[in-house]
Amino acid sequence: MMNQPYGVYGYRFQDPPQLPIYQLFATGYQEVTETDYYWDGMKRIDGPLYLLQYTVSGFGQFRLGDETHDLYTGNAFLVEIPGDHHYCLPQSSDHWTFYFVLFRQQHMQALWSELLHAVGATPTFEPASAVVRSLQHLYAEARSNRIQNSYQASSLIYRLMMELLQSSTLQQQEKMNWPQQIKQAAAYMEAEFHRLQSLDDVAAAAGLSKYYFTRMFMKTTGMSPMDFVTKLRIEKAVQLLRSSSLTVEEIAHTVGYSSGSYFSKVFRSRVGFPPADFRLAKELPSIDRLQFD
Repeated sequence: MMNQPYGVYGYRFQDPPQLPIYQLFATGYQEVTETDYYWDGMKRIDGPLYLLQYTVSGFGQFRLGDETHDLYTGNAFLVEIPGDHHYCLPQSSDHWTFYFVLFRQQHMQALWSELLHAVGATPTFEPASAVVRSLQHLYAEARSNRIQNSYQASSLIYRLMMELLQSSTLQQQEKMNWPQQIKQAAAYMEAEFHRLQSLDDVAAAAGLSKYYFTRMFMKTTGMSPMDFVTKLRIEKAVQLLRSSSLTVEEIAHTVGYSSGSYFSKVFRSRVGFPPADFRLAKELPSIDRLQFD
C-alpha cells in the first residue's frame, strides 16, 4: 500500500480549547481522471474550512466568483468553504494531479486573510519552492502516520503558512529580475488599471499572445494578471476612501468597477471591511495607504 503515492488522510483531534492550535482537517495527494470530479463550494457540508490545492500535473478548472482559471503545473488556489466557487476536471483535460490541505477555520481567520492579501487566491509556485516542499512534507508525514496529535499537526500547518507568506516577500524582491516584457505589462497595468476592460491590451503592450502572457505573468509574479489589477484597484480605493469625499459608488467607477456593490464585495474580501466601514473605522485612523504585495 505504501508503494501507492496517492491517498487522503483525515484528522479529528480533540484540542485543548484554551490553546490557539491550528486544526488539520485533511490532506491528500490525488490524481483524478473522470470528468464527474466536481466540487461546488456552496453545497459542501464539511465546512467551515479553508482549502489550499496545488497542481502537480495535468490541469483542472477553478471558478471564484465571476472569474474562471485553468490550473496547470505550479498553479494553486486558496478558498473558503462554504464559498462562491467550484473546481472540477474539465472535459478537455485527461487528468489532474494535485496536493491539497484542508484546515479548520478556528484560530486561523486573521492569518488566512493576511495570506490572501499576500499571495492572492490563485498563486503560482515552482515545484522546487519552499512552499511546495512544505506541502509535500506535510503529506509525507500524514502518509507515514507520523501525525499523532494536534500539536504535531498545528506545527506543520504553521510551517506551511509561513512559507506561503514568505513566498510573497521573495517574489517582491525578485521584481527587479522580471523579464522585460512582464515589466512592461506591469507598468501598463499600473497606469491603466482604472479603465482596463480585458487582458488583450495588456498582452499587446507586452508583445505577447494573451494565453502566453497569462502563463508567463503567473509564473513570474506568482499571481494572475487579474489578481494584479485587483491589487492595484484596491490600493487606490484605500487612498480615495481616506483622502477624498467621493462616495463609494464614485470610487468604484474611479478605480475601474462598473458597480458599487461588486466593488464592495471585492474590497471586503481583500481588506476585511466593507468600504464604508473602512472609511469610518476609528480603529484604523493611521491607514491612509494600504499596499498589497
